[in-house]
Amino acid sequence: MVTMDNNMNISAEGNTNIQLEDMNNEKILENIGGIIFVSLLMIVGFGGNSVAIFVYLRKYKPSTHRNFIVSLAIVDLATCCVPMPVFVVTLRYPIMFHNNGGCKLIQFLTYAMCIGSSMIIVAIAGERYRKICVPHGRQLSERMSKYLCSLCIFLGVLLSWPAAVIYGNKTIKTSVERIVGTECSVNDDFADTKYPTYFYIFLIFIFFAALITLSFVYALIGKQIFRMKKLIFLTCHNNMPETDTMAKTQTTEFSQKEETTKGGKFQNTSDNISNNAAKSFEEIGHGKQSVASVSKHYVFKEVNTKGKDTQKKQSRTVAITRVLFIITVVFFCSYLPHLALRTAAYLNKNLLPNLSFAGMLAYQTFRWTFFINNMANPIIYGLYDRKFKQEVRKLWRSCFRTCFKHNQGRDDDLA
Repeated sequence: MVTMDNNMNISAEGNTNIQLEDMNNEKILENIGGIIFVSLLMIVGFGGNSVAIFVYLRKYKPSTHRNFIVSLAIVDLATCCVPMPVFVVTLRYPIMFHNNGGCKLIQFLTYAMCIGSSMIIVAIAGERYRKICVPHGRQLSERMSKYLCSLCIFLGVLLSWPAAVIYGNKTIKTSVERIVGTECSVNDDFADTKYPTYFYIFLIFIFFAALITLSFVYALIGKQIFRMKKLIFLTCHNNMPETDTMAKTQTTEFSQKEETTKGGKFQNTSDNISNNAAKSFEEIGHGKQSVASVSKHYVFKEVNTKGKDTQKKQSRTVAITRVLFIITVVFFCSYLPHLALRTAAYLNKNLLPNLSFAGMLAYQTFRWTFFINNMANPIIYGLYDRKFKQEVRKLWRSCFRTCFKHNQGRDDDLA
């Protein structure tokens, strides 16, 4: 009799598991968009950030700019290696995810890396502000930028500890009585408390505080860049007339000296001047030239040497600032759809249960847009950083040549 009861219990549990798997497979269809979307971001982000770290560490000189880029790439690469694959698994088992520790870990790491990245981006804005708006003031050193990036990541970890407590396995009721599932969400122990709400408000506060701060700082930077470009334009426009005037003045003085020395008293001086002028002609390499062209050459060279160096340095600073500004814009734009959907679902508890299949498919796809930030940065470098683009091309050519030689050598051995 006991054996029969045990068999019946085993059979009932087997039927329950089968039904739960069938329900899980039905839910997967709603998550298929999210699975594909996150998987693509993970693959592209892993390859792109790996290349970015290699190129910036091997091909760029140590600088604050390089340290910030490498720090962001390391955070993004870590996100592609740990949280994103596990989130794909949670989407694959929407009501059958039983790993409570894994759920806590990925939620904690996700929030830690998001907060850490946002703080690094704020630090970048501060460094850019000092570089452009206060160029003659004290600047952030290359060594201090490393410590600053480490501090930002540490603060991200420190501020994200509530996620490891609040999140975990959550019991999900199904359409069949006595059959329950589990998902990675707010833990049952905190489901009916206000702690998740407080944590969510805290995250929203960090987001908008960073957004407002960065908007103000980059507005000042943009204003200063506009002034710099205007000054460069006016300088380039006025350089030639000023140079011609200076050349004419020096030529006139030189001619007057030459005329006054023809009387005989300073004839030797005149000969010396003529000899020096002849030597100048030979050094410049123009053969027979007028005194005016020689004077103009030297004056123009003296006036523009420092100007060109300064202009080149300013152009490089502006180009780097543009890349970092675009990274900031993409960072915040990637979070807006996620925050909008999560806020709507939080404020309206009946929103998700009443969504159609197409609506749920869209929700489960676009709720992961914040992962775009972890994939997009290497693409931005390739589009707006000419040196990075050139180094990546060289790297790919080197890889293709190595693979070609390897395959050719293998074919020769087989022959």
